[in-house]
Amino acid sequence: MSWICIDFGTCNTAAAIEIDGAPHVVSFGNQQFFPTVACVLDDGSIEVCQNAEPLRHTNPESFKQEFKLHIADQIDISSVTYTDIVTEILSFVRGCAEIENNGKPVTKAIITIPAIYTETDKRKAIMAESARKAGFTTIEFLSEPQAAAYHYAHVTSKSNVGLSLIYDLGGGTFDPTLLEISNKVPKILGHEAGVQCGGHYFDRALYNHIAGVAKQNNKPLERRKKLDDYAACRRLKEALSVKETATQLFSNGEKYSISRDTFNGLIRQHVDLTLQACDRLLSTANRKWNDVSQILLVGGSTAIPLISEMLSKHTISHNATAVKIIRNAKSSRGEYNHRFATCLGGISSKILPPPPPPEKIGVIISEGRRMQLKPGDNTFGRDSSMDFRFNDTSMSRHHFTITVTKGADNHYNYTISTNSHTKSTIINNMEALDLQFAPISRISAELADGFSISAGRTKLIFKKQ
Repeated sequence: MSWICIDFGTCNTAAAIEIDGAPHVVSFGNQQFFPTVACVLDDGSIEVCQNAEPLRHTNPESFKQEFKLHIADQIDISSVTYTDIVTEILSFVRGCAEIENNGKPVTKAIITIPAIYTETDKRKAIMAESARKAGFTTIEFLSEPQAAAYHYAHVTSKSNVGLSLIYDLGGGTFDPTLLEISNKVPKILGHEAGVQCGGHYFDRALYNHIAGVAKQNNKPLERRKKLDDYAACRRLKEALSVKETATQLFSNGEKYSISRDTFNGLIRQHVDLTLQACDRLLSTANRKWNDVSQILLVGGSTAIPLISEMLSKHTISHNATAVKIIRNAKSSRGEYNHRFATCLGGISSKILPPPPPPEKIGVIISEGRRMQLKPGDNTFGRDSSMDFRFNDTSMSRHHFTITVTKGADNHYNYTISTNSHTKSTIINNMEALDLQFAPISRISAELADGFSISAGRTKLIFKKQ
């Protein structure tokens, strides 16, 4: 049975499955997303996603959108609940996934959720119940920023990519998260949530600007066609990501042209809110901008050039010139995709081999006695202050020390140093670590698995675990 990762979004839902060992974004027709909308019909049936879109105008009173954060609330439409609506959306996505999975069942689901959701959040329970009703027999949850980080780790094939700031700008909210990726496992260090910024705010800024111009010219926009005008504003916004000027026809029959500079002026204050949120996040986590290795852009709104421009200037103003801003990245393993980073990352977490278990620190064995080493210095000798004490009169009171450190490769290193001024520490019955003749003699050595150590009459063996 196959896995699917579903990124249930405020405005759009996206999903990815595994095909031939690689992540694949699920499509419906020629669209790689599913509008997170639903319409309850008079008979109580529910149309969702692309099938619900045409009903936006004909059934406005029973048309639901932007309800992701409110699915624990009650609604009063023909006894339908949000659980019913979410179930229909997940069923629709699952059906599309099974078509693209060559007709094979898709019964195991990873549902990505905002970092703010706790284990006891009612919305999480509703998502789980909806997923079960949609036919998923195995259900797991993964935070959205962790999923995006998995996607980047999978594409780059890097085990440790350092401190990452997930800049997640969606349709209605900005949710930044700070995390560290070590051994390909993202660990969340902190997050902000619910900053009022996103694609809808940018569309509204454009609409208000054009509506004001139209009113000044005594050709006001038609209120009953507001949704059509908002769609025109969205097309303007998207075109201005690739062009310096864009033009659209509005409900009053007039064409309006907008320059990128004008658009940037309309949304600059909104984008500045996201930078302030990032500053707060870093401050709360006791980190600075120059601690950040990369900013991973997530969400369709990050395609707006002003976002990267303002981020770049902001990091430079904080003397963090080495921070990488990543919207797209390619390697032999695929491409980092800011629009679908969350669902691609979730499915990548199932494709990536599980991280190895944490390496255990080695031990010293002597005549059946097993001595567990610890990070840092481990002292051996006759003195009562030693970590490991021996009743060997031929051994010095402080004979030798084994220092345990962790290297950049996350493996432990072991250095043995002699401390005795009168007696040598013998390694493998042949190499003498001798403090009497320092600095001519060698006083330390690196230990490897199975090395023997002689101190006085005591014989010891070093073993990695």
